[in-house]
Amino acid sequence: MKLLLSYAGLAPRILLGFWIVHFLWKSADKNTFGVKVFLSAAVGFGFSSLMGFLWIWANLPLAAYAVLESVFAILLTGWMFYRHWNEWNSFFNSVTLKNKINPVWGIILLTGVFLFAFNLWMYALQYPHGRPDAWINWNVVARFIHLGGAEWQTTFLRQLDHPDYPLFLAMTNAITWTLTRSSSVWGPITFHFVLSFFTAGLLFAFVHLLRGFRQAVLVTLFFIVLPFTVDNGMRQYADLLLSYLILAAGGLTLLYFNQRDSRTALLAGFLVGLAGWTKNEGLVTIVGFTAVWVVVGFRRERPALKNYLLGLVFPLIVVILFKLFLAPPNDLIASKGDMLDKITDIGRYTLILREAGFTFWKIGSVPVNMIGLIIIYAILVGRGRANFAGMWMIGVVILIQLSAYFIIYLLTPHDLTWHLNTSLDRLYSHVFPLALLWVFIWLKSPRELSAP
Repeated sequence: MKLLLSYAGLAPRILLGFWIVHFLWKSADKNTFGVKVFLSAAVGFGFSSLMGFLWIWANLPLAAYAVLESVFAILLTGWMFYRHWNEWNSFFNSVTLKNKINPVWGIILLTGVFLFAFNLWMYALQYPHGRPDAWINWNVVARFIHLGGAEWQTTFLRQLDHPDYPLFLAMTNAITWTLTRSSSVWGPITFHFVLSFFTAGLLFAFVHLLRGFRQAVLVTLFFIVLPFTVDNGMRQYADLLLSYLILAAGGLTLLYFNQRDSRTALLAGFLVGLAGWTKNEGLVTIVGFTAVWVVVGFRRERPALKNYLLGLVFPLIVVILFKLFLAPPNDLIASKGDMLDKITDIGRYTLILREAGFTFWKIGSVPVNMIGLIIIYAILVGRGRANFAGMWMIGVVILIQLSAYFIIYLLTPHDLTWHLNTSLDRLYSHVFPLALLWVFIWLKSPRELSAP
């Protein structure tokens, strides 16, 4: 029962997210529907967490907000289907008739999705409370918010781990517990289960839109068969959430430069801002994407830049207010180690590059080297015939994100070896789905391989 209630508690926010995306991005292209659907969790949970945070910061009861939000989302959904039933019915019929799926590829995809769901479920049963960081940071903050009432800000008095982390994940789980009236383990489990599926689904939707169904099946299967993906999804950290947001922002950026719909820039800006509301590493995401958009905007895309900044402003203001007035100093910034000694220590550079290279080469947590497989596959099939604008932007964003992580390791006040061993794979996971999107858009698709 608690499992079903937890899913029911998440559903209104997903519906809310879909309607926000639908109202902001009224694309006439029916092929964008899948992208809209799989963006809905990011936008819905993100908007809800921002508003919920402002609500409790104003000393208003979280229960009232959770109920009002859910009722509004359900009523809005009912009204939209009632008011526009003929349009929706016609749309779904046209999508069903036009999108004929190759049965063999469809069966392969469904088999992979079933195994993915099974692995996620088994991981959840084995670790219902998630892994260590979930116990000492992410879920405990949600419990402070859910159970603390007016005293929820005592969460910032915690001395262990990162009391300065933003509250996207904590607010989302706290709202679920408030709706179900129980701080059950099923709340976080269902959230991360949904998050895992929506990340894989969004990767599929972007590649399907740009490169076709078969290529989308390939990239999705590659992503969901990795134990790395299952572990990253169900250990109940915020890393997969950040990966999802970076993928969403990067994919929408590509869509803008290939469809020139400025509303995708607006959504991209909002999702980039949500990355900063997710983890401190998301602040790097804001810097990377904004730098690229500013360069492009001042060159030739100023209206799109304005839309991007308009989407960014609300979550960014919330993050700034949170950091200025509530969050304690970050442990990396507050440390008073000798930076000059670290910057001039060649051994630190060597250690970081060696461990980063080793972890990158072994990414995926499988016996077969997945990076090597991608390289071999790329050599065999080659580049696709289609040229997509904006591909360089994705590469630059990934480079900025990883470069910032290198600087953080270089200046870390913690033992460098320990810091690398406990976080490198998670930092790679932040850009992994976006990197897969970039690679499989670039590669030749199965349809191109079978064509004369």
